[in-house]
Amino acid sequence: MIEFKAKRARQLTLAALLAAGSGALHAIEVAALPEDLTELSLEDLMAVEVVSVSKKAEPLQIAAGAIYVISGEEIRRNGARSIAEALRMVPGLHVARAGKGDYAISARGFNSTSADKMEVLLDGRSVYTPLFSGVFWDALDTYMPDIDRIEVIRGPGATLWGANAVNGVINIVTTRSDSNPGTQVLLEAGKEVRAHGAVRGSGRFGDTGSARFYAKGFELDDSVRADGDEPRDGQKQMQAGFRIDSGNPDGFTMTVSGDVHDGRLRDSAAITGDPIVTETSGANLNARWGWSLGSAGQVDLRGYVDVSERFIPTLFEEQRETYNLDLQHRLVSGAHEWIWGVGYRHSRDETGGAPLLVIFSPQNRSLDTYSAFVQDKISFADGRLKWTIGSKFEHNDFTGFEVQPGTRLGWEISDRLFSWAALSRAVRTPNRLDHDIAIFCAVDIPNFCSAGETVPFGSPDFDSEKLTALEWGIRYTDQRSWSADLALFLNRYDDLKTTETGFGSTTQNRAKATSSGGELSLAWRPAEGLELRGSYSYLGLDISVDGGSTDADERDQQENTDPRHQAALRLAWQPASRFSVDSFLRYVSRLQASEVPAYAEMDLRLAWRPSDNLELALVGRNLFDRAHPEFGEADPGRIEVERDARLQLLWHLK
Repeated sequence: MIEFKAKRARQLTLAALLAAGSGALHAIEVAALPEDLTELSLEDLMAVEVVSVSKKAEPLQIAAGAIYVISGEEIRRNGARSIAEALRMVPGLHVARAGKGDYAISARGFNSTSADKMEVLLDGRSVYTPLFSGVFWDALDTYMPDIDRIEVIRGPGATLWGANAVNGVINIVTTRSDSNPGTQVLLEAGKEVRAHGAVRGSGRFGDTGSARFYAKGFELDDSVRADGDEPRDGQKQMQAGFRIDSGNPDGFTMTVSGDVHDGRLRDSAAITGDPIVTETSGANLNARWGWSLGSAGQVDLRGYVDVSERFIPTLFEEQRETYNLDLQHRLVSGAHEWIWGVGYRHSRDETGGAPLLVIFSPQNRSLDTYSAFVQDKISFADGRLKWTIGSKFEHNDFTGFEVQPGTRLGWEISDRLFSWAALSRAVRTPNRLDHDIAIFCAVDIPNFCSAGETVPFGSPDFDSEKLTALEWGIRYTDQRSWSADLALFLNRYDDLKTTETGFGSTTQNRAKATSSGGELSLAWRPAEGLELRGSYSYLGLDISVDGGSTDADERDQQENTDPRHQAALRLAWQPASRFSVDSFLRYVSRLQASEVPAYAEMDLRLAWRPSDNLELALVGRNLFDRAHPEFGEADPGRIEVERDARLQLLWHLK
């Protein structure tokens, strides 16, 4: 039944995509490529409005949080092929590739390929799965030139965004459909990216409406292992999407968008080496309505439907449907700016069961989450001092009622200098992996289980992991040539997950940790057409387990799966009006737990615009080494990231 509904939903979404695309390809206007980012002043860049810190638009310069913004133009000039690759530019975010489409991404510790402490959103739609509270990065995609910005908060955002926004929030925002009208073609080919093609058309209809449609497909080459063999893990994926924006002079706005994708990711079985193919597919439909009520404030209603399937032969299966609805109201009254909202999310899955190796008990499960939040921002000292206090209230099916309060203080010391401080509580609520996972033994496994036996690993007694975070930051912009942003943090984690041995293993809350560190980012404009951006981050993490815990490896493993030091330097240079040079040099210190040595790498992009509507580029990535590891256990089969080069064409046409 759920499979039928998922397929039917994809069919309906695809029909909507094609209808929207048909409308979008009418009334097309010719558009030039985006203007160069170095033409914007630092003052303009710091005035870019972000929504992730306060759930409302506010200038980046006075956002009271450790937030970093990657603009769409920076993503284009970096040559990033995927969202995961673009995130490498964020200070303090550890991005490590563990396979062709497999990534470990987290901020401020606890990174893994199933990292579970980051909330990730695409145009307001939460994209992590309740199966393990993480993201399947190989399936998260969009047409990259349509990304307006990626806002990344390092540190808890649970007061507004809820459970799982423990170590950070990644908010991906695409452009309005009328932002760049015209038809655009993107073509790429090279060593790792065998072929990548996309077409996007957008245009206006009526007085206030606009629509956009895109379709894309790509094929990636196999990875390479430490022993030199290729694991046959190439990836193919097709995706299409649309967006419609409309509004009227009375303050009503509406946005409807959706995507559908279908992909294949090859791999090799660990024991036999035979090729296996992971099948992924999904569709989503999102809608947002906004009403301006004048003195009564602003109301926003958002809803989405998301269906997905993932199947790995003999190993794992997940079919999931998610329905989400959120209502938010913002009201300014004197010195107070109130934001409150309520939400409901229903997610149900079907996981296959035996004879698959990884199973869940119960096999199918529905999860309901009810939430509400309230926040008040109070202005003092002619608006230069603002105190924000609020809390998120959630009820989930695993632990019941959870409260996640937080308070922030922001002070505009001058037009150029801003300081902030925050005290927050966040929880990582349990998921299916914590409570319900088990291993089914199809054959006898000596000293483990007999054929037909099921060994449980999850525990229904597992409770939420908890964080109390103290943060402070300062931000300076001289409005013309340079800026600096420093954020420091001290975190206390309680009831962290451990794996206790017994019959199989069970998950329990028998660890705690403290972490401290900071992130520094700098920007400098020494001359017109030239910009340098540098960053450095430090992380110290100390984990301890209860005396009765049998998880002896917990401390050593989790303490050392993140780099203690990271540094980066980016250069954006336009030596002539039609030429641009962009380089990205990064350093990541050693990952002791998996014996990943420290490495330094450089990406380089050289671009030429023979006309206003055409750009040709040569992109090189990981240029210092033929191949190097970034994550995974130290063995001959560990995946290594290869040197890559590709040609890129971006063309606007009538």
